[in-house]
Amino acid sequence: MLDKARETQLLAILGLSGFASSFAARSTDPMVNAIAADFSAPVATVALLSSCYALPYGLGQPVLGPLGDAISKGLVLRVCLVVFALALGAGVFAGSLEQLFVSRVVAGLAAGGVIPLALAMVGDAFAYDRRQVAISRFLAAALIGQLVGVTASGAMADWVGWRGAMAVTASAALIALVATLLGLPAHLNARAPGRFSFAEAMERYRLVFANPRAKICYGAVFLEGVAIYGVLPFVPELLQARGGGGATQAGLSIAGIGLGGILFSATVSLLLRRFPVHVLMRAGGVIGGLGLAGVAYAATWPALTACFGAVGFGFFMLHNSLQNRATELAPTARGSAIALHAFFFFIGQALAPPLFGVAFHTVGAPVALAVCAIVLAATGVATGSLLNRHDMRDGTA
Repeated sequence: MLDKARETQLLAILGLSGFASSFAARSTDPMVNAIAADFSAPVATVALLSSCYALPYGLGQPVLGPLGDAISKGLVLRVCLVVFALALGAGVFAGSLEQLFVSRVVAGLAAGGVIPLALAMVGDAFAYDRRQVAISRFLAAALIGQLVGVTASGAMADWVGWRGAMAVTASAALIALVATLLGLPAHLNARAPGRFSFAEAMERYRLVFANPRAKICYGAVFLEGVAIYGVLPFVPELLQARGGGGATQAGLSIAGIGLGGILFSATVSLLLRRFPVHVLMRAGGVIGGLGLAGVAYAATWPALTACFGAVGFGFFMLHNSLQNRATELAPTARGSAIALHAFFFFIGQALAPPLFGVAFHTVGAPVALAVCAIVLAATGVATGSLLNRHDMRDGTA
């Protein structure tokens, strides 16, 4: 464990990396209509840019997590940031939609080694009794990145075009890379004496799944991804249909999720003192579900922002608890456990836009969002109950 000054330094540097990763993750959502118009492509096709980031992000986890455990979390993090910044920069100069898709795929794959490994490093550095607060502080930086990313991307798409917005995204990644190269504590950059072994990676995964809570946690984050992230690429289309504005307003609306998450991060210490974690999980699912239900009927972008704020507050109330649980599923294979957490979460995110798109254009937004709301609420209630039952059985409640 580090002293407090070094803990603060580590959180600041890792937080900057999380900021850059989250900045890029949802940056294309408010620009879908603008990119579609530029390349004369269907909106439903361009909406898959978010899936092309999320899917490789998730698929890379089974390799990147064990690689960090075996070699060095800090070393793998730095390499991923290099590739991440280069891929985002390439997207600025994409001459076709296909090239833009490729740049997002590579960026998503590289980003898969940023937040999960940073979370694992937080887990290594902080004692369990202070870890959830530390994780919430790290997530606050990531949430601010998401908030600024969708807001700035939407505004800049209207102001200087989507390429200018992507240039800002690439610049954020470059700044995070420089900070990590110069400021990450030396012992975290050192190469571990081991080497990557497929057999050892499988053994780490077996160790993680030996904990009966693993299936509950990973199933829950998968359903979170499916329930929440399907609607986001279609927010510009929703607003346009309701006469609510363009890319700027879409970005501001989606930013509500980040605002809700920041509110949760600011109140997490108070909430943890007053309520058991399983209660927060149940409440988070219900609050997020109610927010999604409201999205179906919000007629203006401020109303939509408020609904997404409820989604963000409830989602992070549930998700933060699951992330903290993931750090303890297998303490000797923490990087692998966090990688699996991200794998299931981002696979859910990748599947969400095409699934929501089919439902949206078949049965309409109210029905599609009602299903998402029910899934999220049920996930929170069921997960909180199941994990509490395991804790009571083991005497850890």
